[in-house]
Amino acid sequence: MVDKILILRKLANFDEFLNQLSEFIEITIDEYMQDWKIQRIVERTFQILIETGIDIANHIISDQEFRIPVSYSDTF
Repeated sequence: MVDKILILRKLANFDEFLNQLSEFIEITIDEYMQDWKIQRIVERTFQILIETGIDIANHIISDQEFRIPVSYSDTF
């Protein structure tokens, strides 16, 4: 059975990370390219968002006994 609490917690985390990322929406490409700290924050936050999505998808795949994905993109 899908652990709804787990999924809801991961979705809440996803939402939190997305809100954190939105703080950088006004950054120009030039500002981004010239500031390694901004790059690191944005790239790492995207990585966490993607990993959270993969975790949720893998939980559902496992619960529903779907076939094992052959790649991360196949997971979705």
